[in-house]
Amino acid sequence: MELPQTGERWDPYLSSVAARFNRELEIQLGQPGWQLPPDLEQLPFWQAYQRDHLQERLGIPFPHLRAPHKREACLDLGCGVSFLTYPWNDWQANFYGHELSGEIVRFIRSRAPQLNSKLFKSMQQGSAHHLENYAPEQFDLAIATGFLYYYPIEYFDGVWAELLRVLRPAAPILIEVVNPESVWAEQWGLIELFKGTEPIFTPLSEWERRITALGGKIQKQASGELFTTYLIQRKR
Repeated sequence: MELPQTGERWDPYLSSVAARFNRELEIQLGQPGWQLPPDLEQLPFWQAYQRDHLQERLGIPFPHLRAPHKREACLDLGCGVSFLTYPWNDWQANFYGHELSGEIVRFIRSRAPQLNSKLFKSMQQGSAHHLENYAPEQFDLAIATGFLYYYPIEYFDGVWAELLRVLRPAAPILIEVVNPESVWAEQWGLIELFKGTEPIFTPLSEWERRITALGGKIQKQASGELFTTYLIQRKR
């Protein structure tokens, strides 16, 4: 499907995702957490999330499929505060963050003097389908986790096209999607809707067909109890 030339089609999705993750940062910085209504608090998903370390089982961390290598230039789309949480010092890879949330970008930039200046290269604000600030074939690896399931699958077409421009020909791409067949999908979706970001449940088979149609080849995949991560390379 051909994408429109303007970004207007995606504006409602972008606005809700940005607002949601602005709020998440406020919570991390000490503001009151999400106050779910009683019916959502009683969901088995939320109970397990709060008490049984469910969060650790929902997905497979992307480094299990492909960790950044030493001196690689890595583009992390929807990066959030990942430079503060992932072991970039262990990987010795160069980090370029690209994040929709302006609050998160400002927070990370404010911490820049405390970060490893040899590894932390930049933090840009913007949507994943607009990467015009980066040079052609600038990156060795792209990571896109934690956000694609808030958009129609057609949105990935624009993200893919931009990634092909900024990645070197053999560079891998890691993406994370939600598995609609998960026993947790419906309950997780209700809580996400309350938080202001309604997930779109695209079947894994449709994701796999889309990746192939765009010229990608799935090298590996791994699933947790809710999310599936794909390691993709472009076909040669």
